[in-house]
Amino acid sequence: MVFFHRKRYTRTKEGDLVIKTDFLPGTNLQFIQRKDMFRFNSDTVALCRFMNVKSKDRILDIGTNNGVLLVYALKQGGSEGVGIDLFNEAIELAKRNASLNHVENASFHVCPLDSFNDGTFDLILCNPPYFKEGSDKGENLYLNAARHERSLTLDELAKHAFRLLRDHGRLALVHRSSRTAELIRILETQRFAIKRIRFIHDDVDAASSGILIEAFKNGKDGCIVEAPDVLRKGENI
Repeated sequence: MVFFHRKRYTRTKEGDLVIKTDFLPGTNLQFIQRKDMFRFNSDTVALCRFMNVKSKDRILDIGTNNGVLLVYALKQGGSEGVGIDLFNEAIELAKRNASLNHVENASFHVCPLDSFNDGTFDLILCNPPYFKEGSDKGENLYLNAARHERSLTLDELAKHAFRLLRDHGRLALVHRSSRTAELIRILETQRFAIKRIRFIHDDVDAASSGILIEAFKNGKDGCIVEAPDVLRKGENI
């Protein structure tokens, strides 16, 4: 399936905010996005096409932002979805996007991960912050939280994902390839078994820039390294 195409969008203003409505590449799903907040990118799209959604899945999206991952997952057949985020502004966007795409089996809540408790889930999705440290000069509060681990470290993500998943439930995430060894160590320490790995490459001759992982809570050993996801020239969004 060809997933990437030219992005179509409309641009409007709500007060002083610039609002865009973008199509998720390769789908008919539309998402309202704010210029001053994190917007979906090629890693988001790669995680969409990597995730394995089953018809009876109860799904949690950690750091849902504008709800792209959760809305897409529920359109693939999930039975129920919950999205959490630190910011009310993000949750309001996610609610609007669920309504825009006629998704009625999703709920969204402003809540830090460490205090979230709403039963157990079959599938957890996350596009977590990538950077441990770094200059955040000029970044607003939303982008800072999306890019830097001050609000959510990998250790915290793995610990709480384990807490919130049913036995043999799955965690699907995207991260930087440079942190692959750390990701594997942390997930195994938290009693996850990594079952699928797919590397992301910006071009056929380029080194991997990202990694997609599906890990099972208390799963058995045995991991499949899938064919890479290659974002050829002109396909980045």
